[in-house]
Amino acid sequence: MTAHVAEAAEARGRVVLHLHTVNPHAVAIEAAVRVAQAFQSGIESLFVEDAQIFDLASFPFAREISFTGRRSRAISSDELEHEFRLAFASIQRRIAELARAAEVPIRQRIVRDDPIAALASTCAECGPWNVVALAEPIGTMSGESLRQLFEAVSDATGLVIVGPHARRTSGPVIVAVEDIDRLPSMVRAGERLVSATGGSLVILLIADDEERLHWMEGQARLLLGERTDAQIVRASSARGAAEVAAEALRRLKGGFVISQFGGLVVPADRDLRALAASLECPILLVR
Repeated sequence: MTAHVAEAAEARGRVVLHLHTVNPHAVAIEAAVRVAQAFQSGIESLFVEDAQIFDLASFPFAREISFTGRRSRAISSDELEHEFRLAFASIQRRIAELARAAEVPIRQRIVRDDPIAALASTCAECGPWNVVALAEPIGTMSGESLRQLFEAVSDATGLVIVGPHARRTSGPVIVAVEDIDRLPSMVRAGERLVSATGGSLVILLIADDEERLHWMEGQARLLLGERTDAQIVRASSARGAAEVAAEALRRLKGGFVISQFGGLVVPADRDLRALAASLECPILLVR
């Protein structure tokens, strides 16, 4: 499946920006707006108050402890809700400013639920052509966590993530190709992002060995024909190491990456530390 977001007029999907802490990454917010702009879609900021936190706050022994550990105070559900709403109002103003500048329709929602369940129900309401953008960086998140999210949110065609060191959305749009059959659809998504970011298009071929890379390059040149607006780059032979793909992406200094989920770039069965450490731009994952 290729990443696709319904246009605003279709009312069959949008970019859902998922927030569940008061410290979203600025590049993650910008990336969500860029994707909505690229697909002429809308954006919905979904602030999820984790129901488990409020359940915990209802216990009489619950205390809030400062980062230094020197202060603590009793907490209540009402105080917690008030603090969340104040923080969200500030975040929402930032998101709305970016959306207005990009001429992207925006709506906001606050729900109290399990974070993944909230995403699934929100996407199902308007689906099936949604893209989910995670506002918090992946950090120590595992590929297994992303797999569970993809499985639970069936009305999402793609997922936008950033690492803790993300710093830009401007620059080349890198289409990281591991399956040559997916090249045409991924290039179309890349062209959409180029229209919003103003960058160039780079096709990064990733495979385990040189023989496979050589074959993929030949196929890519056949598929692209006489196009001169797309650069083809071969990564070093990965030999099963996700670190090789992560380093190739870092060196290209992209403004956005498009990649399939479950391959060498973003494996579904390993931790994502190498990717999180090297990624300086958002990545749009497709199923």
